Amino acid sequence: MTIKEIAKLANVSLGTVDRVIHKRGKVSKETEKKILDIIDKVNYTPNIYARGLVLNKQYRIKALLPEFRQGQYWEMPVKGMQNAATNLSQFGIQLEVLYFDQNSVTSFNSAAKQLLSYKPDGVILAPVINFEAVKLSKKLKDAQIPYVLIDSLIQNSEPLSFIGQDAFQSGRLAAKLLCTEINLKGSISIISIKNNENYNSTLQQRIEGFKDYIANSDFIDQISLNESHIHVGSPDMPMAIENAIGTKENVDGVFVPSSMIHHVAAYVDRYRQRFPNLKMIGNDLIPNNIRHLEKGTIHYLIGQRPENQGYYALSSFYKHLVLGQRVAEDIYLPLDIITQENLKYYNNNFQYNF
Repeated sequence: MTIKEIAKLANVSLGTVDRVIHKRGKVSKETEKKILDIIDKVNYTPNIYARGLVLNKQYRIKALLPEFRQGQYWEMPVKGMQNAATNLSQFGIQLEVLYFDQNSVTSFNSAAKQLLSYKPDGVILAPVINFEAVKLSKKLKDAQIPYVLIDSLIQNSEPLSFIGQDAFQSGRLAAKLLCTEINLKGSISIISIKNNENYNSTLQQRIEGFKDYIANSDFIDQISLNESHIHVGSPDMPMAIENAIGTKENVDGVFVPSSMIHHVAAYVDRYRQRFPNLKMIGNDLIPNNIRHLEKGTIHYLIGQRPENQGYYALSSFYKHLVLGQRVAEDIYLPLDIITQENLKYYNNNFQYNF
């Protein structure tokens, strides 16, 4: 299918189709939608090699992500972005990652200011400091800079795309698995372990999903729930974990809605004789969690393919800027259930299919 044929189907000029494909000039919303619908239907792909030679265009994509140490969660989406950058560099896609301290609003705002000063062609944002990320998303919109959200979704925002898991359903899945493990009765401790006090919409949605599953179950009267909030690195962290999982009477199950379940698992390992039947479920295949899953201290981990999130985020700009194609507004990745039994067969580096 050629541009000429698309123009004929849409009953418009060649120039109008060209403006829509290459996103230049003014075209009415109605005409733009009509042309894009035809492009989708016929699966049209522009000659990106020829276009690149003519335009010699470089697309500068900036990513704004939390700092991390080796083996921590944010290492994985960065790896995915870097893999995508290598594959897409021939099409003019350039990636630079800016980092901020997720415990510091000042650090985030400083990095955001630097990002805006570059006037990039696109932004990949992990909105872990929710309120400040909302402000940044509005500035990006005002500057007409498209942005992709990964990991967490900002409500009422207008990103080019959101890429991540359905956090609410992830919480429901965790509840289903854990309740089955404790035979649909007993006490469960929901332990929020975070690096900071900033609101995290993903963790909150997982908790809400977890509670929703139990609230709508036939065995709700057989389950008791307790919630605890623990700050990583606080002097009283061991005591806080002790209080959350049992002082006089131990809990039967533990749900940690973040990647931090290894902190609880390490405590349980230290005093294993006190918690012989404790069942635990958490999130993310980081090395510290994997070690405790292999031991059997952690019973389930729910994976969200963070490396794919990073890869798809940068690939979205390839589709949007280079190909001129529409990008899916929401790309939800599978909820992977990893156990001690299937861990060695699980490959976190999935074949990218985007």
